[in-house]
Amino acid sequence: MARVKQKQNLEVSTDAFPELRNEDEDCAMKQKRSNQNAANRAKQEMGSKVGTKSIAQIAHELRNKETGEWPTTMQVWKATYQKADGTWSVPNGERVLICSAAVPLVEHFALVLGKKANHSRGMGLRAINRVAEERLRLLAQVEAAEKHAATAQERVDAAEQRAVAMEDQVRKLDETNAQLQVEQQSQRDELNSQRRTVEGQATDVERMVQQKLDEQMAIYFSRFASSNGVSSSRSPSDDH
Repeated sequence: MARVKQKQNLEVSTDAFPELRNEDEDCAMKQKRSNQNAANRAKQEMGSKVGTKSIAQIAHELRNKETGEWPTTMQVWKATYQKADGTWSVPNGERVLICSAAVPLVEHFALVLGKKANHSRGMGLRAINRVAEERLRLLAQVEAAEKHAATAQERVDAAEQRAVAMEDQVRKLDETNAQLQVEQQSQRDELNSQRRTVEGQATDVERMVQQKLDEQMAIYFSRFASSNGVSSSRSPSDDH
């Protein structure tokens, strides 16, 4: 009962003094903002460890005012994590500096700032929203480059497919030519075999003809010799 009564007295006191209610609301808003900032910091993959400036602010200050050129990744890293005496505020600062040399600054912004414009921690003050615009422009360039690379890769893939198809056609032509050569060689072998057969048959016929002629000549000479023998056996006195 005492606690309920005390709470009622406090509520009456707050109603009686509006400034106390405003202070409570301000405290609640500050606490809510602090909790939100803590949650945002917990989501960061890389936070600022030196000073109170965000990485986007540091990069914007290092940007060339005349040419508009952004600083390199190594310059931003050194300005963010290297102290005045040359030491690093993070244990692996120098190693990360070396490893980050080949990483474009746009990729670091994508990791640190996120993808939703003007709604990510690390954007800095509202007065430098040009950083967000530049980030979007750079991201658009990256997307365009990726699309261009994808288109080029598609062309390369198509060319490779055409090359493979042409190689397949050439292979088939080679196989067809090889088969034709085999068939032609087989036909030549068959013709040569037939020619040898015909030549052998012609030789046999010629030999048989020659044999017949020899036999006939032998018979003829035999008869001729016989007739000459009979004639010579007759004497002239036999005619008288």
